[in-house]
Order: sequence, then C-alpha cells, then structure tokens
Amino acid sequence: MSKRFINKVIIDKNKVIKKRNDDVIELYDYLETRNFDNFPKIISKDERNIEYEYIEEKKYHEVTSGVEFIKTVSILHYKTLFFKDVSKNKYRKIYDKLSNNIDYLKEYYEDMISEIEEEEYMSPSHYLFARNYTALDSSLVYAKKELKKWFNMVSNKSKERVCIIHNNLSLKHFIRGDKNYLISWDKYKVDTPVLDIYNFYKKEGFKLDFKYLMKVYSENIELLEEEKKLLYILISIPPKLINIKEEYLNTINIKEFYDYIYCGMGIVNENK
Repeated sequence: MSKRFINKVIIDKNKVIKKRNDDVIELYDYLETRNFDNFPKIISKDERNIEYEYIEEKKYHEVTSGVEFIKTVSILHYKTLFFKDVSKNKYRKIYDKLSNNIDYLKEYYEDMISEIEEEEYMSPSHYLFARNYTALDSSLVYAKKELKKWFNMVSNKSKERVCIIHNNLSLKHFIRGDKNYLISWDKYKVDTPVLDIYNFYKKEGFKLDFKYLMKVYSENIELLEEEKKLLYILISIPPKLINIKEEYLNTINIKEFYDYIYCGMGIVNENK
C-alpha cells in the first residue's frame, strides 16, 4: 500500500502516523488498566508524531448497521464508569441552557410557519414543512415539559455517573478487523455516557434502527432513569433548520429534518 494522506493523517504501509497527543497516550494506558483495548496499538512515538498500527478492515454481513459499533461503545462506557461529586450549579446550568434553546427554537419555528402560511402558493419544501409542523411543535412541548421533570430528579444529587466518552462517535471512526476498533480519540473526555449516545444520534444514529441499537447498548450498560430522561429530552430538541435557495436541496433537508424528529418521537413514545 502506497503512502496516503487523509487530512493530517499519514497512512504508510502497515502504520498510521499522526501528530503526537500526550492525552491520547495517557488515555490508552488508562483504558488498558480497565481491560478495554479496542483501539489501534501505538507502535512508536517521538517528540512530534505517534505511529499506530494500521487496521485492515474486514467485511462482515450485518443485518442491522451499527450493531458491533454500539456494542463496542457500550463496553467502553461500562468498563470506565465511576461516580464523581457534582455541584448543583452544574445541573442548573444544563437546565437553563436547554430551556433557553427550546424557547428560542419554538419562537424561531413559530415565525417560520407564520411566514409560510401567509404564502399564496407554497413551494414543495414549505408545504412539507407545514404539513408536518404539528410533530415539530409536539416535540418541543415534550422537551420543555420533561426538562422540568429531569431537573427535579437531579437538583439534589451530589454524585454524577461518568465514564470515558469518545466524543467523536461515527461509523467512519469504527473499524471491524480481527476485533472491533474505535479510532480518532483526540476529542475524548470524561462525561456522562448520554453525551456520546446523543451526539451519535444527532450525527447519523437517527438514520439507523436506533431503538434496536439502544437495546443492544443496554445489554452491557443500563442507563439510569435520569440519564434516560436527559437522552430523550436531547433527541426531542430538533436542530435549527436553515432554508436555502435551492428548492430541491431544501426539500431534502426538510425531509431529513422530520426523519430526525419522527425517529426521536418513536423512541420517546415507546419508553413512556
């Protein structure tokens, strides 16, 4: 295999060369103490770079895309779980941030639907948006209501369950070789496992059978009640939709926008 460059990464024969990151070196050492080794091994390092083993991806037949990926994520979370002290102020900040975002989006979309409904002839994309607007509004109402319940659950807690989260999860950062590997760890942090799951859902999880993937995840680690509620709140808050001039692309974006919402509503309704 000839030398290839992907962004700032060099792939050369049987190794991958990246800029040295001491945090990742420390992380790998820690993960091994927790019996988690689903990451490429470090071959060598110098003051500037780290050389990792190159993982040759093997093709497997999967009935459901993402199953092995979510299994690996769940094992990472389970093996690195611990409880730490948390200030009440942290939960208040989360509550205020999410509440303000919900209020902003509700007003933003109310203005959008008002403008659309004033049009004499709706474009296909605007018709699609208007026809499904009830689902959007219901999702925001649900998020606002459940956020208050979540805050009541956690407001007096002094401990928080955290773990190592990859913080950049996507299927392109997962390789099935001789075993399962997660790659691209540079953004890792210690935080609630909910953050990893939500960020994956937001990026591409909603396009998959996410309800089934969560059942697979739960075989290794069961989310606490307050963690589940926070996850359902987060996936119920839709992204900000920006209209673009190209009508065809705008229609595609709005369809995907409602796919996101309907997937979230399906998960929430199943777990009420």
